[in-house]
Amino acid sequence: MTPHHDADFVSAMARNGTSPSVAAEIERRIEIVNAAEGSDSSRLPLSVAELTVYVGVSVAACVIGIAVVAL
Repeated sequence: MTPHHDADFVSAMARNGTSPSVAAEIERRIEIVNAAEGSDSSRLPLSVAELTVYVGVSVAACVIGIAVVAL
């Protein structure tokens, strides 16, 4: 992140009641996590196939739940 963005983050957090030192520490930790995990494939959005499976399983679970309640 750029220094300007860092200042915006800290000042925005401070305006919302967070101590500037705490906001700076949060920003530092976000940068550490981003550097460590930013390129990890698990952080990418779901593919169409993954999203389809997720929705299908969710719908099936709801249908099974409704069937159990009805019986």
